[in-house]
Amino acid sequence: MRERFGSYEIYEKLGSGGLAAVHLAKSRAISNPVALKRLFPHIADVRELVGAFIDEARLAKHLRHPGIARVYEFGKLRGIYFIAFEFVPGPTLLQLAEHCREYVGPIPTMVVLEVAYQLCDALDHAHNCRNELGLPLGIVHRDVSPANVIVSNSGQVKLIDFGLAKTKQQTVHSQAGVIKGKLSYVAPEYLAGKLDARCDLWALGVVMWELLTGRRLFDAPEQHEILERVRSLPIEPPSRYNPEVPAEVDRIVLTALTRDPEKRWQRAAEMRDAIGRAAAGRLTPKQFVSWVEWAFTQKQPLRREDSGVSALHEIMSKEVEVVEDLPALAEAMLERRRNSVAMMPPLGAAMLQRRSSRRWLWFALLLLLVAAAAAAHAMGML
Repeated sequence: MRERFGSYEIYEKLGSGGLAAVHLAKSRAISNPVALKRLFPHIADVRELVGAFIDEARLAKHLRHPGIARVYEFGKLRGIYFIAFEFVPGPTLLQLAEHCREYVGPIPTMVVLEVAYQLCDALDHAHNCRNELGLPLGIVHRDVSPANVIVSNSGQVKLIDFGLAKTKQQTVHSQAGVIKGKLSYVAPEYLAGKLDARCDLWALGVVMWELLTGRRLFDAPEQHEILERVRSLPIEPPSRYNPEVPAEVDRIVLTALTRDPEKRWQRAAEMRDAIGRAAAGRLTPKQFVSWVEWAFTQKQPLRREDSGVSALHEIMSKEVEVVEDLPALAEAMLERRRNSVAMMPPLGAAMLQRRSSRRWLWFALLLLLVAAAAAAHAMGML
């Protein structure tokens, strides 16, 4: 018999980490399946982590955009905090990028522009969100990266995981000097403690550069090396590694990757419009999904660098019919489910470790006191 949690019937586990577990679930009150994220009971007494979880849920109610995975419900049941998210079927952009790196080669420019256009549109919505009083929320995602983007089987690109998002109305504020997000995608000014929406556009620039070239931009074995590269590594245009990238796309990416935020794209809408002009016509959802499905069918070691471009041209040259059954995407989706989508951030792990250390310290002190009392009692008996 399946587990029940309030109105939710639990089906399968999608992932888990030190902070929470996420299950595929269904509720009579919600027409679509949901990703039910539940905090582990032992987290409930960690004020900072519960506060961050509540902030994530409160923030989500303001985000109503097709490119952002929505939240249906938030609450606390039997002492357990939970969020019911929209379940988005499809692989992550990280899965697509890694698969193409091994089997396809650089992702065609038009596919990258379609992904970036949709992400810019979603970020523009988030950055300009206002509360019920009309006041700007000042949302910054802080973790725009391939792992937090899902390519749905409908062709809609979805930005997920606003758990690290920064707003002006947070109930729990970050510790000074703590950098949240994946270091390879963190803007250089954020490393110096300056954070605004332009940091998300830098991260998107890194994502575009990596998708266009099939390479990692700032990745290194050690964290200090990554930070040094983010601060000072000369950034080549994507066309240096992929001659199919036009000069206009080079300009868009390098503008996003300008280290001086005043010279970067100032608004997501501005970057989105530049991408739209460079694309000179967007892919249709059918064409986009068909190419992604084709990419995941490629299982042989890479032989031709232009295989992805050739496949896209073939798809675009004929009327494409996308059927409901997309076996390669379904297989990629299963792989995504095997990977955790609820990992605890390093800050959260440190908090738990700190609390655990305190408990052991008090326990050790108690043992010492008991031992001292026993020794005194023994001395009195002599």
